[in-house]
Amino acid sequence: MQEQLDGYDVLISLKPKVTAQSLHGNMRLCAVGRCGVGYDNVDLAACTENGIAVFITPGGVVRPVAESILLFVLALSHRLTNKDSLVRQGKWAESTRKLGREPRDRVVGTIGMGNIASEAIRLLRILDVKQFLAFDPYTTAEKAGSMGVELVTLEELLRTSDYVLVNCPLTPQTRGLMGKDQFAMMKPDSVIINTARGPIVDEGALIEALESGRIAGAALDVFEKEPLSADSPLTKMDNVILSSHSIAWTEELFRDMGRIDCLGALAISRGEVPQHVVNPDVLSSPLFIEKLARHKAAFEARGATR
Repeated sequence: MQEQLDGYDVLISLKPKVTAQSLHGNMRLCAVGRCGVGYDNVDLAACTENGIAVFITPGGVVRPVAESILLFVLALSHRLTNKDSLVRQGKWAESTRKLGREPRDRVVGTIGMGNIASEAIRLLRILDVKQFLAFDPYTTAEKAGSMGVELVTLEELLRTSDYVLVNCPLTPQTRGLMGKDQFAMMKPDSVIINTARGPIVDEGALIEALESGRIAGAALDVFEKEPLSADSPLTKMDNVILSSHSIAWTEELFRDMGRIDCLGALAISRGEVPQHVVNPDVLSSPLFIEKLARHKAAFEARGATR
């Protein structure tokens, strides 16, 4: 990929990894715009070292991902995919035997309380959820309280919640956060929904919890290894909903992410710092400052010749 980056000032990236090796010797690239809010596929340290700003597109992602969480909550609650499958197989009577359960008067807990979680909570309120809980060491009780959410420990959240929503970024601290011990804390009739990053959840521990009836179900848009293998035990379970890390992919999502990325690229072209930079240390990097100054001088020169 190293040679693919030669000759570019800004890279807009959705899936490909940006590694130290791919950046080696690149003195021109000034910024990487991520489509989305996750940036675990970008080596931030290498970007900072090479004077490259990395920016994300939160405004394009929040609503569609929050809607996807609402979708998963309702689909699990009403056994949507299971009923659909049975009806297609001609098992009409069988599809009526298992009752669903509404989110009404239940407890929803979110691991992480950033913008996506906050929007999901706002949307879920229409369902008359009994209580919202959150585990997030980086937020305050005041902020949570202003949204009608109670900040609790992870253990309390898992023991109390009927719906556990994974809404935190993938970091060294959150990798494998949901493992065997955590699933053992959950209620037998509870479900987990992960629209964040796969490696936050230990997939083997999740499969064991589902197979043993330790928890009642799951909805997963992300996995430890993607694409998910067709022979994964998850694909055989009728209490699991699976999506290809694209449940939130809508026309509006790509329209809005594209606009934000383009605005970031235009900012660089004017010699300005784009919004939503996730490696702020780069802003004091002599390499980045020099690159930005070149763009500013070129922009002003273009203006002077018009």
